[in-house]
Amino acid sequence: MSISGNLKTMPFPDLLQWVSQSRKTGTLALDGPVFKKKLYFREGKVVASASDNPREFLGYYLVGWNFVAEDELQELLDMQDRHGALLGELLVIIGRLSREELAEVLRVKTEASIFDIFLWTEGEFRFLEAILPTKKFDPLDIAVDHLVLEGVRRLDEWERSRDVIGGDDWIPEVIGALDVHGLSSEERRLLCEINGTNSIEDIGLARRLGSFPIRQFVMQGIGAGVFKVEPPASEERSIPGFSKTGWRTLLKMAEKAMAGGALLEAYHVLESLRVKADGNREALDHVVAFEVEIEKELDKAGIDDQSVLELAIPTEALTELPCSREEGFLLSRVNGAYTVEQILTMVPGLPLEQRLVIHALLNRGVLRVLDHQDK
Repeated sequence: MSISGNLKTMPFPDLLQWVSQSRKTGTLALDGPVFKKKLYFREGKVVASASDNPREFLGYYLVGWNFVAEDELQELLDMQDRHGALLGELLVIIGRLSREELAEVLRVKTEASIFDIFLWTEGEFRFLEAILPTKKFDPLDIAVDHLVLEGVRRLDEWERSRDVIGGDDWIPEVIGALDVHGLSSEERRLLCEINGTNSIEDIGLARRLGSFPIRQFVMQGIGAGVFKVEPPASEERSIPGFSKTGWRTLLKMAEKAMAGGALLEAYHVLESLRVKADGNREALDHVVAFEVEIEKELDKAGIDDQSVLELAIPTEALTELPCSREEGFLLSRVNGAYTVEQILTMVPGLPLEQRLVIHALLNRGVLRVLDHQDK
């Protein structure tokens, strides 16, 4: 059984429990207010994750945790492409990470990405039964029960702290005397990083921790009257692993999606890159050129404006079909009489994106083009 819906009606903890209790194997795709993510499950346990949030890329942790330098990352990504190796595995082979360090990075990266979803108040989701990445990956084995308990606890803590700490870019500062002998060894190390300059994110990267324990520690200090927090002086903050050439990572993601025939996925990656490029002319030029290539691939599919679409599956099967909001809205306009051109006038969004939605539904066997003799 596959399901789709919105986190408004099926909260994320319930969704995780359903996957776990059903011992599902497959991909949970989530389209959030800002980012898109995928969680991969095997027998109800999380084995990997993917996200278009640059702070959830492996490169963010590799650079932020000082395993590699910023200018080395692109060289390693190019080497990865040439040899067809996983980035993490490549770093183990060349001796930059131990296998234990790699496992820890992947675990922190995956859990941080999942805990972030607990903060989402809405988002479309769909579970793709028995579908996992074709490319080899380093599997984790994270129990969902742990994620749900910890995620709910973190959500409660976050709701208590959000009015005090505006974001992980806020900067804590010591304003009073405190007894360091009453602190744990890890808390003393955290205290050494609080200097009125480092943000919560900076401290987490320096200590190779997620931001949550840092926020907890800072909140305790604020409650004791020995810390204060201030917003950043500027919103211009570079993202480790993404500040210089990291946009090329997204471009490579789009190229791989297109090579696999997933034109809609490639388009969504490009849209994400367009937002994150922040005026980078080279990156934006690549986006425009890539969209031209996507349009050429659509033309090869032979679906013109006068093609008439019809459902290729029984109408009653639509209720069980995992699909995005865009796919669902477009399917509601398909009746075996409207042409592509007519359908595009009835659905919101850019024509190119909607054509890609049609292309994806055709490839999935959900839609088909009505033969002229059947009209």
